[in-house]
Amino acid sequence: MTSLQPAAKPGLLQASGQLFLMMMGANACNYAFHALASRNLGPADYGALVSMIALLTIMAVPSQTIQTVVAKKTALEDLEGHYDRIAAVMVRVLRRMLMLGAVCLAGLALASLFLADFFRLASPWPIIAVGVTTIVMLIIPVLRGVLQGLQRFNALGFNLIADGLFRLSAGALVFWLGFRVTGGVLASALGGALACLVAMLGLPKIRREFGRPLPALDLSQLKLYSLSVLAGFGAFLVISTLDVIMVKHLFEPRAAGYYAAASMVGKAFLFLPFAMAHVLFPKVSAGQARGEDTEKLLFKSLLLNAGVLMVSIVLAWFLAPLIILTLFGRVYLLPQTLLLVRFFGLAITPLALVYILLQYNLALNNTRFLVWLLLDIPVLVTLLVFFHSRPDVVLLVTGLNHALLFLGGLVLTPWRRA
Repeated sequence: MTSLQPAAKPGLLQASGQLFLMMMGANACNYAFHALASRNLGPADYGALVSMIALLTIMAVPSQTIQTVVAKKTALEDLEGHYDRIAAVMVRVLRRMLMLGAVCLAGLALASLFLADFFRLASPWPIIAVGVTTIVMLIIPVLRGVLQGLQRFNALGFNLIADGLFRLSAGALVFWLGFRVTGGVLASALGGALACLVAMLGLPKIRREFGRPLPALDLSQLKLYSLSVLAGFGAFLVISTLDVIMVKHLFEPRAAGYYAAASMVGKAFLFLPFAMAHVLFPKVSAGQARGEDTEKLLFKSLLLNAGVLMVSIVLAWFLAPLIILTLFGRVYLLPQTLLLVRFFGLAITPLALVYILLQYNLALNNTRFLVWLLLDIPVLVTLLVFFHSRPDVVLLVTGLNHALLFLGGLVLTPWRRA
C-alpha cells in the first residue's frame, strides 16, 4: 500500500476547460470520421452506419456505467493513496468486462438476422461488427474510470484524442479499401483497442502495483451501486438515441440519413456538458466523503453550460448551411436538413443539462432521479409512435420531452447535502 498523500487536484473550471478543449479535439476527429463516411457511403448507407453507432451506444451502456463506478471507487481510494486497491479493482472489473463482451457478441450474432431486418440492412454483418466493437467499448472505460477518479483529466483528454485519431485513420483505410457500413463500425473497434494501450501509459502508479500481490476486496457495495449507475446511464442513452433509431425504422433510408446527419450536428451541444460532468462527478464524490456541501458545484455547472449552449443555438441557426457543406457535402444541403440542423441544438440542450444532473445525482446516489429517467422512456416511445408524421415533428416531440425531463429532474435533485 502506498502512503503518499495524493497531489492537489485542479479546480472545477480549470479542469473542465482543459478537458473540454481535449474533448473538442477528440470530437473534431469524430466529425471528420462522419464527414468521411457520409461522402463515401451516401445518405442511405450513412444512415445505416449512424443507426449502427446508435445500437452500439445502447450495447455499450455498461461501459459508461463501469467508468462511473470505477471512477467513484478510485476517487475514494485516492483520498488515502490506496493505489494497490485501485489496481485490484481495475483487474477484477476488466475480467468481468471481457466476459460480458463475449456474451454480447454471441447474443448479437444470434439476433443478427432479425436486427438486420428491423434496421432495413442488406446484410447481418454490420450487426456482428457491433458485437465485436462492443467488447472493446466495455474494456476501455475501466481504464478511463481510473484516470477520471484520480482526476488525471489531461491524461483522460489525451486518451480521447488518441481514440479519435486512431478511429479516423482506420475509417480512412476501410473506406479506401471499399468496405462500407461493416468497415465503418469496425473502425471504432480498432481505434478503441489502440486507445487502451495509450490509457495504460497514463497510469504509472497503478502499473507499479501489478508486480506485487493485490489485496482481496469486498466489492458487494460497489456491485449494488453499479445497478443504480447502469439504470441511470441506460435510461439516458436510450432517451438520447431513441429518436435516431425510430426515424431509421419509420422513414425511408434517405430521409433517415438526413436526420442522422442533423443528429451528428446536434451532438456537438453535448461536448461542454460532458466535459464538465466528468470533472464534476469525482469532485462531488470526494466532497461528499469529506462531508462538504456540493450544490454550488452543480449550480455553477448548470449556469455556465446553459449560457454557452444558448449562444451555440444562435450560432448554429446562422451557420447551418456552412456546417452542412463542411461536414457532409452539398448533397445534404436541402431545406429539410437545414431545418433539422437549426433546431437540433434547441431540442438537445435540455438533455445536455439532464446529463449534468445525472452525474451529480449518481455521485450522491439519489435514486429518485434515476426513477424519473426510467419512467421517461415509455413516455417518449409512446409519443414518437403516435406523432411522427415528418422528421421535424419527431425532433419537436423529442425536444419537448427533453425540456420536461430537465424540469422534473431539477425538482428531484437534492440541493442540500443529506
